[in-house]
Amino acid sequence: MEELAARSLKFIIEYKNDFYFLEMGTYYVTIKGGYFMKNVRVVENGVQAKEVIEQFLNRGYTKEEVYLLAHDKNRSKDLTEALETNDVGVSEQGAFDLIANVFRSRGDELRSKIHSLGLSDVEAQQYEKELDQGRVLVIATKAG
Repeated sequence: MEELAARSLKFIIEYKNDFYFLEMGTYYVTIKGGYFMKNVRVVENGVQAKEVIEQFLNRGYTKEEVYLLAHDKNRSKDLTEALETNDVGVSEQGAFDLIANVFRSRGDELRSKIHSLGLSDVEAQQYEKELDQGRVLVIATKAG
């Protein structure tokens, strides 16, 4: 991951009198501004996911602020349990979306979950495509 970080772009953006720090790399984006920060990493497997989660924990996130998603429900559940990350539930999505996900396709469900963690619709579509390719998404969010 250090190699990717070396190839990242960093910006400070002012929007509506708030300053946002934006860091973009090949497979991740970090946005910090106002009262919300989110980090997104795309990884290939559980071993890489564990490394990224440890990096997030070292940066001050708690396991309750780290979420893991995979396209296959069983893989997502198994990795979430094994790596002790949080599950996207009612507190993140709201009751309506949680119930609606029962009737949605897996892709729609994943985009809804990604969006509920503070990413835009465009970002949710982009990351869902990564999940379609068998990759794993690790998202850390912090309100502060």
